Amino acid sequence: MTSYRNFEHLQDIFASNESIKHGVKMTMSNFFFDKKMEDTIEAGHLAKFQETLTRKELKGVRRDTAIISEHAINQQANVVDAYQLIAPAIDTDKYMFFLYDVVTSKGGILETRKITGDLLNQEQELLDEYDASAIINATGVNAHETAGDESVYPLRGALVRVVNDGKRFPKVTDALAVTHDDTYGTPEDMVFIVPRNDNILILGGLVQPKEWELDLTLESPEIVRMRERCNNFVPGLENAEYDPDAPLVQGLRPFRGSNVRVERELRQRADGKTSTIVHSYGQGGSGFSLSYGCAGDVLDLVQEIEDGVAPMKMSVIMKAKAEAQAQLAVPVA
Repeated sequence: MTSYRNFEHLQDIFASNESIKHGVKMTMSNFFFDKKMEDTIEAGHLAKFQETLTRKELKGVRRDTAIISEHAINQQANVVDAYQLIAPAIDTDKYMFFLYDVVTSKGGILETRKITGDLLNQEQELLDEYDASAIINATGVNAHETAGDESVYPLRGALVRVVNDGKRFPKVTDALAVTHDDTYGTPEDMVFIVPRNDNILILGGLVQPKEWELDLTLESPEIVRMRERCNNFVPGLENAEYDPDAPLVQGLRPFRGSNVRVERELRQRADGKTSTIVHSYGQGGSGFSLSYGCAGDVLDLVQEIEDGVAPMKMSVIMKAKAEAQAQLAVPVA
């Protein structure tokens, strides 16, 4: 919820200033299922929805099969359940430029360079070069090298971008998604249709584990099938015109074998000193969603370094936080 609140606040505080292009828009988001959520308990869909009902910050939460017809979903798509809520949709290009302006306006200096190898082996050299007291490792899928983490691997993904001006098909203003579920589907069951901005609609999605090459084209079989799934889900999309500037975008989502890693370096340096590296990687396809929460945790870990606190395993910290929250939840007689 940390990122949700921040994105909502970002839109609210700049609502009257159109000159600030942050790219964030709170959008009605609809999630569809080919089974009743009660029948997919093992996947956690019902539990996830029930949790949303307890979040007072969330707006527009509604579960209703009428959502299917309201969005003219193809009856042949075989969806039988749905819920919706208002969530942030981010034009990531604009948002990244916005963040760049925020950082530089506060005196931050951005440098583009290539660093190879384990950061632990070059930590002191980098600290001296940049007169720094800590290093934040947010190198994504390259953390398999920079953190020596062999559990890190990519999930190749791709999105098709089409013009969403209402001329060739009814303009799509809400986000529409059929989520992938290992218990009864495959990555190619996924449908992802989201307005990127006022004029562009993105169509997805694609999940290809351990595929490193970014060599997909609009003619690649998996991209053709991805486009067909979206066309079949919302009639009219087959008439959509490709975005002339960027019809296809692709990238590598950074996953790891266990979980997201937001943790101090636990290995000791060769000189015997405690490392000042803080890792933040493995967010997969949820980087923007987890960004503010992870950033807050990173800040806490950097403060530990400044205070001379010894590093602890992430699992130990999480357990301590959970126990503290549980104690706060216990009513006092």
